[in-house]
Amino acid sequence: MKISDVVVKRYWDNQRPDMKHADGYEVITVEVQTDAGISGTGFLSLPVFSHGHIGDVIATLLERNLRNVVLGENPLHTEDVWQRMYSTTWKLGGKGIFRKCIGAIDIALWDIKGKAANLPVSGLFGGHKQHVKTYANVAHQLPPDELAAKAVEYTEQGHTALKIRCGTSAVPIEEADERVRLVREAIGPDIKLMVDVNGSWDAETAIQQLKKWEKYDLYWLEEPVPYEDTAGYARVKQFAGSTYIAGGEQHEGLDEFRHLIERNALDIAQPDAATTGGITDWMKIYNFATMHNIPVAPWNLQQVHIHMAVGLPNVQWIEYFTPDRGFFQNRLFDGPALKEVRKDDGIYFEAPDVTGLGMAMNEAVAEETLLDE
Repeated sequence: MKISDVVVKRYWDNQRPDMKHADGYEVITVEVQTDAGISGTGFLSLPVFSHGHIGDVIATLLERNLRNVVLGENPLHTEDVWQRMYSTTWKLGGKGIFRKCIGAIDIALWDIKGKAANLPVSGLFGGHKQHVKTYANVAHQLPPDELAAKAVEYTEQGHTALKIRCGTSAVPIEEADERVRLVREAIGPDIKLMVDVNGSWDAETAIQQLKKWEKYDLYWLEEPVPYEDTAGYARVKQFAGSTYIAGGEQHEGLDEFRHLIERNALDIAQPDAATTGGITDWMKIYNFATMHNIPVAPWNLQQVHIHMAVGLPNVQWIEYFTPDRGFFQNRLFDGPALKEVRKDDGIYFEAPDVTGLGMAMNEAVAEETLLDE
Protein backbone atom coordinates (compact mmCIF):
# COMPACT_ATOMS: atom_id res chain seq x y z
CA MET A 1 0.00 0.00 0.00
CA LYS A 2 1.30 3.45 -0.94
CA ILE A 3 0.17 7.01 -0.23
CA SER A 4 -1.21 8.42 -3.47
CA ASP A 5 -2.43 11.88 -2.42
CA VAL A 6 -2.99 14.29 0.45
CA VAL A 7 -6.07 16.51 0.20
CA VAL A 8 -6.40 19.53 2.50
CA LYS A 9 -9.58 21.51 3.26
CA ARG A 10 -10.20 24.46 5.55
CA TYR A 11 -13.33 25.24 7.56
CA TRP A 12 -13.94 28.50 9.38
CA ASP A 13 -16.45 29.36 12.08
CA ASN A 14 -16.60 33.10 12.69
CA GLN A 15 -18.87 32.82 15.72
CA ARG A 16 -16.94 34.16 18.68
CA PRO A 17 -16.13 31.22 20.99
CA ASP A 18 -16.37 31.41 24.77
CA MET A 19 -12.69 32.30 24.97
CA LYS A 20 -11.42 35.77 25.75
CA HIS A 21 -8.54 35.71 23.29
CA ALA A 22 -10.14 34.30 20.10
CA ASP A 23 -12.42 35.75 17.43
CA GLY A 24 -13.35 32.41 15.88
CA TYR A 25 -12.06 28.95 15.06
CA GLU A 26 -10.64 27.19 12.04
CA VAL A 27 -10.43 23.44 11.44
CA ILE A 28 -8.10 22.08 8.75
CA THR A 29 -8.75 18.53 7.60
CA VAL A 30 -6.29 16.21 5.90
CA GLU A 31 -7.41 13.24 3.82
CA VAL A 32 -4.56 10.84 3.08
CA GLN A 33 -5.45 8.64 0.09
CA THR A 34 -3.81 5.36 -0.88
CA ASP A 35 -3.52 3.23 -4.01
CA ALA A 36 -5.45 0.50 -2.15
CA GLY A 37 -8.61 2.60 -2.04
CA ILE A 38 -8.36 3.19 1.73
CA SER A 39 -8.20 6.77 2.94
CA GLY A 40 -7.72 8.27 6.38
CA THR A 41 -8.76 11.55 7.96
CA GLY A 42 -6.79 13.75 10.31
CA PHE A 43 -7.30 17.33 11.37
CA LEU A 44 -6.07 20.20 13.46
CA SER A 45 -7.94 23.14 14.92
CA LEU A 46 -6.73 26.59 15.83
CA PRO A 47 -8.15 29.88 17.08
CA VAL A 48 -8.64 32.76 14.69
CA PHE A 49 -7.13 35.92 16.14
CA SER A 50 -7.77 39.57 15.39
CA HIS A 51 -4.42 39.81 13.61
CA GLY A 52 -5.67 37.33 10.99
CA HIS A 53 -5.76 33.69 9.93
CA ILE A 54 -2.65 31.54 10.02
CA GLY A 55 -4.46 28.65 8.35
CA ASP A 56 -3.12 29.63 4.94
CA VAL A 57 0.43 28.99 6.17
CA ILE A 58 -0.58 25.62 7.66
CA ALA A 59 -2.47 24.57 4.54
CA THR A 60 0.58 25.34 2.40
CA LEU A 61 2.86 23.26 4.63
CA LEU A 62 0.43 20.36 4.42
CA GLU A 63 -0.57 20.35 0.77
CA ARG A 64 2.84 21.27 -0.63
CA ASN A 65 5.74 20.47 1.69
CA LEU A 66 4.55 17.46 3.67
CA ARG A 67 2.52 16.05 0.80
CA ASN A 68 5.73 15.88 -1.25
CA VAL A 69 7.47 14.10 1.63
CA VAL A 70 4.89 11.34 2.17
CA LEU A 71 3.78 10.56 -1.40
CA GLY A 72 4.70 6.98 -2.27
CA GLU A 73 5.33 5.96 1.36
CA ASN A 74 3.64 3.01 3.05
CA PRO A 75 0.97 4.49 5.36
CA LEU A 76 1.20 1.51 7.71
CA HIS A 77 4.81 2.37 8.53
CA THR A 78 3.78 5.21 10.80
CA GLU A 79 7.10 5.54 12.65
CA ASP A 80 9.08 5.70 9.41
CA VAL A 81 6.73 8.25 7.87
CA TRP A 82 6.76 10.34 11.07
CA GLN A 83 10.55 10.44 11.14
CA ARG A 84 10.65 11.29 7.44
CA MET A 85 8.30 14.26 8.00
CA TYR A 86 10.15 15.46 11.08
CA SER A 87 13.58 15.20 9.43
CA THR A 88 12.56 17.65 6.70
CA THR A 89 12.58 20.54 9.19
CA TRP A 90 15.51 22.80 9.86
CA LYS A 91 16.85 23.00 13.43
CA LEU A 92 13.89 24.03 15.64
CA GLY A 93 11.45 24.07 12.72
CA GLY A 94 9.89 20.82 13.92
CA LYS A 95 8.05 22.62 16.70
CA GLY A 96 4.89 24.69 16.74
CA ILE A 97 2.62 24.70 13.70
CA PHE A 98 4.87 22.37 11.71
CA ARG A 99 4.50 19.71 14.37
CA LYS A 100 0.72 20.20 14.30
CA CYS A 101 0.88 19.56 10.55
CA ILE A 102 2.85 16.35 11.15
CA GLY A 103 0.23 15.39 13.72
CA ALA A 104 -2.70 15.87 11.33
CA ILE A 105 -1.12 13.56 8.75
CA ASP A 106 -0.06 11.03 11.37
CA ILE A 107 -3.61 10.86 12.76
CA ALA A 108 -4.86 10.15 9.23
CA LEU A 109 -2.31 7.34 8.90
CA TRP A 110 -3.59 5.69 12.08
CA ASP A 111 -7.09 5.95 10.67
CA ILE A 112 -5.82 4.02 7.65
CA LYS A 113 -4.12 1.42 9.87
CA GLY A 114 -7.36 0.77 11.73
CA LYS A 115 -9.36 0.48 8.53
CA ALA A 116 -6.78 -1.84 6.97
CA ALA A 117 -7.01 -4.11 10.04
CA ASN A 118 -10.83 -3.80 10.14
CA LEU A 119 -10.53 -2.56 13.72
CA PRO A 120 -11.15 0.64 15.61
CA VAL A 121 -7.87 2.43 16.24
CA SER A 122 -8.38 1.55 19.92
CA GLY A 123 -8.04 -2.09 18.90
CA LEU A 124 -4.47 -1.53 17.72
CA PHE A 125 -3.12 -0.81 21.23
CA GLY A 126 -3.75 -4.18 22.85
CA GLY A 127 -6.12 -3.19 25.64
CA HIS A 128 -9.84 -2.52 25.93
CA LYS A 129 -12.24 -0.71 28.24
CA GLN A 130 -15.91 -0.66 27.40
CA HIS A 131 -16.43 2.62 29.24
CA VAL A 132 -14.12 5.58 29.89
CA LYS A 133 -14.73 8.16 32.61
CA THR A 134 -15.07 11.79 31.55
CA TYR A 135 -14.70 15.16 33.18
CA ALA A 136 -16.73 18.03 31.75
CA ASN A 137 -15.02 21.13 30.43
CA VAL A 138 -17.13 23.91 31.96
CA ALA A 139 -14.84 26.71 30.82
CA HIS A 140 -17.69 29.02 29.85
CA GLN A 141 -16.70 32.68 29.91
CA LEU A 142 -19.43 33.77 32.33
CA PRO A 143 -19.67 35.94 35.45
CA PRO A 144 -18.97 33.87 38.59
CA ASP A 145 -22.60 33.53 39.68
CA GLU A 146 -23.71 32.45 36.22
CA LEU A 147 -20.79 30.01 35.96
CA ALA A 148 -21.82 28.49 39.29
CA ALA A 149 -25.38 28.03 38.02
CA LYS A 150 -24.04 26.44 34.83
CA ALA A 151 -21.89 24.06 36.89
CA VAL A 152 -24.98 22.94 38.79
CA GLU A 153 -26.66 22.13 35.46
CA TYR A 154 -23.79 19.78 34.67
CA THR A 155 -24.05 17.99 38.00
CA GLU A 156 -27.78 17.56 37.46
CA GLN A 157 -26.95 15.80 34.19
CA GLY A 158 -24.80 13.32 36.11
CA HIS A 159 -21.32 14.83 35.81
CA THR A 160 -19.20 14.31 38.92
CA ALA A 161 -16.02 16.05 37.71
CA LEU A 162 -15.92 19.60 36.32
CA LYS A 163 -13.16 21.89 35.07
CA ILE A 164 -13.40 25.68 35.08
CA ARG A 165 -11.05 28.32 33.68
CA CYS A 166 -9.38 30.78 36.05
CA GLY A 167 -6.21 32.03 34.37
CA THR A 168 -5.47 35.69 33.77
CA SER A 169 -6.03 35.07 30.07
CA ALA A 170 -9.70 34.70 31.06
CA VAL A 171 -10.30 36.71 34.26
CA PRO A 172 -8.43 38.76 36.87
CA ILE A 173 -7.36 36.83 39.97
CA GLU A 174 -10.07 38.48 42.08
CA GLU A 175 -12.71 37.13 39.71
CA ALA A 176 -10.98 33.74 39.66
CA ASP A 177 -11.36 33.66 43.44
CA GLU A 178 -15.09 34.29 43.05
CA ARG A 179 -15.40 31.62 40.38
CA VAL A 180 -13.83 28.97 42.59
CA ARG A 181 -15.75 30.00 45.70
CA LEU A 182 -19.17 30.20 44.08
CA VAL A 183 -18.78 27.07 41.95
CA ARG A 184 -17.65 24.99 44.94
CA GLU A 185 -20.50 26.31 47.09
CA ALA A 186 -22.98 25.55 44.31
CA ILE A 187 -21.87 22.00 43.46
CA GLY A 188 -21.13 20.85 47.01
CA PRO A 189 -18.16 18.92 48.42
CA ASP A 190 -18.57 15.62 46.56
CA ILE A 191 -17.98 16.84 42.98
CA LYS A 192 -14.37 16.89 41.76
CA LEU A 193 -13.41 20.45 40.81
CA MET A 194 -10.49 21.08 38.45
CA VAL A 195 -9.14 24.55 37.68
CA ASP A 196 -7.30 25.46 34.47
CA VAL A 197 -4.92 28.44 34.50
CA ASN A 198 -3.77 28.06 30.87
CA GLY A 199 -0.15 28.71 31.84
CA SER A 200 -0.85 32.34 32.76
CA TRP A 201 0.55 32.58 36.31
CA ASP A 202 4.05 32.50 37.74
CA ALA A 203 5.02 29.94 40.37
CA GLU A 204 4.60 32.23 43.36
CA THR A 205 1.13 33.30 42.27
CA ALA A 206 0.13 29.66 41.81
CA ILE A 207 1.42 28.72 45.26
CA GLN A 208 -0.41 31.59 46.94
CA GLN A 209 -3.62 30.82 45.08
CA LEU A 210 -3.42 27.16 46.10
CA LYS A 211 -3.05 28.21 49.73
CA LYS A 212 -6.04 30.53 49.37
CA TRP A 213 -8.12 27.80 47.69
CA GLU A 214 -7.13 24.94 49.99
CA LYS A 215 -10.55 25.06 51.68
CA TYR A 216 -12.24 24.47 48.32
CA ASP A 217 -10.57 21.07 47.83
CA LEU A 218 -9.42 21.35 44.22
CA TYR A 219 -8.82 18.00 42.53
CA TRP A 220 -6.21 19.41 40.18
CA LEU A 221 -4.66 22.70 39.09
CA GLU A 222 -3.92 22.62 35.37
CA GLU A 223 -1.06 24.45 33.68
CA PRO A 224 -0.25 26.70 36.65
CA VAL A 225 2.73 28.33 34.90
CA PRO A 226 3.90 28.87 31.29
CA TYR A 227 4.60 25.57 29.56
CA GLU A 228 8.35 26.18 29.28
CA ASP A 229 8.75 26.86 33.04
CA THR A 230 9.65 23.36 34.19
CA ALA A 231 11.24 24.67 37.39
CA GLY A 232 8.04 26.58 38.12
CA TYR A 233 5.95 23.45 37.64
CA ALA A 234 8.20 21.59 40.09
CA ARG A 235 8.03 24.38 42.66
CA VAL A 236 4.23 24.61 42.49
CA LYS A 237 3.89 20.84 42.86
CA GLN A 238 6.15 20.96 45.94
CA PHE A 239 3.66 23.25 47.69
CA ALA A 240 0.41 21.93 46.18
CA GLY A 241 -0.71 19.87 49.16
CA SER A 242 -3.56 17.53 48.25
CA THR A 243 -4.19 19.20 44.87
CA TYR A 244 -2.73 17.40 41.87
CA ILE A 245 -0.72 19.37 39.32
CA ALA A 246 -1.70 18.58 35.74
CA GLY A 247 -0.21 19.82 32.50
CA GLY A 248 1.21 19.06 29.10
CA GLU A 249 -1.35 20.19 26.53
CA GLN A 250 1.13 22.71 25.09
CA HIS A 251 4.17 20.46 25.39
CA GLU A 252 5.68 18.80 22.35
CA GLY A 253 7.55 15.55 22.20
CA LEU A 254 8.97 13.08 24.64
CA ASP A 255 11.90 15.28 25.60
CA GLU A 256 9.69 18.04 27.04
CA PHE A 257 7.60 15.53 28.99
CA ARG A 258 10.74 13.76 30.17
CA HIS A 259 11.95 17.01 31.73
CA LEU A 260 8.62 17.49 33.52
CA ILE A 261 8.38 13.93 34.78
CA GLU A 262 12.02 13.45 35.79
CA ARG A 263 11.93 16.73 37.74
CA ASN A 264 8.83 15.49 39.60
CA ALA A 265 6.88 18.45 38.22
CA LEU A 266 3.64 16.68 37.26
CA ASP A 267 1.06 14.46 38.90
CA ILE A 268 -1.04 14.00 35.76
CA ALA A 269 0.22 14.22 32.16
CA GLN A 270 -2.06 15.76 29.53
CA PRO A 271 -0.46 15.19 26.12
CA ASP A 272 -2.47 16.36 23.12
CA ALA A 273 -2.02 14.26 19.98
CA ALA A 274 -2.59 17.30 17.77
CA THR A 275 0.05 19.44 19.50
CA THR A 276 2.76 16.84 19.99
CA GLY A 277 2.72 15.45 16.47
CA GLY A 278 0.06 12.78 16.22
CA ILE A 279 -0.63 9.40 17.76
CA THR A 280 2.85 8.07 16.96
CA ASP A 281 4.55 10.69 19.11
CA TRP A 282 1.77 10.68 21.73
CA MET A 283 2.37 6.97 22.36
CA LYS A 284 6.01 7.61 23.29
CA ILE A 285 4.88 10.12 25.91
CA TYR A 286 2.20 7.74 27.18
CA ASN A 287 4.70 4.91 27.58
CA PHE A 288 7.23 7.12 29.38
CA ALA A 289 4.57 8.48 31.76
CA THR A 290 3.29 4.99 32.43
CA MET A 291 6.79 3.74 33.16
CA HIS A 292 7.03 6.48 35.83
CA ASN A 293 3.57 5.76 37.27
CA ILE A 294 2.15 9.07 36.04
CA PRO A 295 -1.51 8.80 34.97
CA VAL A 296 -2.49 10.23 31.59
CA ALA A 297 -5.53 12.41 30.90
CA PRO A 298 -5.27 13.66 27.30
CA TRP A 299 -6.40 17.21 26.60
CA ASN A 300 -9.20 17.98 24.11
CA LEU A 301 -9.35 16.17 20.70
CA GLN A 302 -11.98 13.77 22.01
CA GLN A 303 -12.62 12.24 18.57
CA VAL A 304 -9.07 10.85 18.58
CA HIS A 305 -8.28 10.51 22.27
CA ILE A 306 -11.33 8.30 22.88
CA HIS A 307 -9.42 5.54 21.10
CA MET A 308 -6.35 5.87 23.32
CA ALA A 309 -8.60 6.03 26.39
CA VAL A 310 -10.34 2.80 25.38
CA GLY A 311 -7.24 0.92 24.27
CA LEU A 312 -4.70 1.92 26.94
CA PRO A 313 -5.05 1.17 30.66
CA ASN A 314 -3.22 4.22 32.01
CA VAL A 315 -5.55 6.77 30.40
CA GLN A 316 -7.70 7.57 33.40
CA TRP A 317 -9.82 10.50 32.18
CA ILE A 318 -11.02 11.93 28.90
CA GLU A 319 -12.00 15.57 28.61
CA TYR A 320 -15.58 16.13 27.48
CA PHE A 321 -16.53 19.25 25.56
CA THR A 322 -20.28 18.82 25.90
CA PRO A 323 -22.61 19.81 23.03
CA ASP A 324 -23.76 22.98 24.81
CA ARG A 325 -20.23 24.38 24.41
CA GLY A 326 -20.81 24.67 20.65
CA PHE A 327 -17.14 23.80 20.11
CA PHE A 328 -16.55 24.07 16.37
CA GLN A 329 -14.59 20.87 15.76
CA ASN A 330 -17.25 18.90 17.62
CA ARG A 331 -20.03 20.42 15.49
CA LEU A 332 -18.06 19.79 12.31
CA PHE A 333 -17.54 16.08 13.06
CA ASP A 334 -20.48 13.75 13.68
CA GLY A 335 -18.24 10.76 14.21
CA PRO A 336 -17.03 8.88 15.99
CA ALA A 337 -20.27 9.11 17.93
CA LEU A 338 -19.56 9.80 21.59
CA LYS A 339 -22.19 7.87 23.50
CA GLU A 340 -22.75 8.89 27.10
CA VAL A 341 -23.28 6.27 29.78
CA ARG A 342 -24.49 7.61 33.12
CA LYS A 343 -23.31 5.75 36.20
CA ASP A 344 -23.50 6.49 39.90
CA ASP A 345 -19.97 7.88 39.87
CA GLY A 346 -20.27 10.05 36.76
CA ILE A 347 -20.59 10.24 32.98
CA TYR A 348 -18.66 7.76 30.87
CA PHE A 349 -18.10 7.39 27.13
CA GLU A 350 -18.84 4.06 25.55
CA ALA A 351 -16.10 2.52 23.40
CA PRO A 352 -16.73 3.47 19.75
CA ASP A 353 -17.81 0.63 17.47
CA VAL A 354 -16.14 1.79 14.25
CA THR A 355 -13.29 0.94 11.92
CA GLY A 356 -10.34 3.29 12.00
CA LEU A 357 -11.06 6.47 13.90
CA GLY A 358 -14.63 6.62 12.67
CA MET A 359 -14.25 10.24 11.55
CA ALA A 360 -17.40 11.51 9.84
CA MET A 361 -18.26 15.10 8.98
CA ASN A 362 -21.56 16.86 9.48
CA GLU A 363 -22.18 17.67 5.84
CA ALA A 364 -24.44 20.64 6.54
CA VAL A 365 -21.90 22.29 8.86
CA ALA A 366 -19.07 21.45 6.46
CA GLU A 367 -20.83 23.02 3.48
CA GLU A 368 -21.70 26.14 5.47
CA THR A 369 -18.18 26.68 6.84
CA LEU A 370 -15.92 25.52 4.00
CA LEU A 371 -13.38 28.22 3.29
CA ASP A 372 -12.94 28.82 -0.45
CA GLU A 373 -9.35 29.61 -1.35
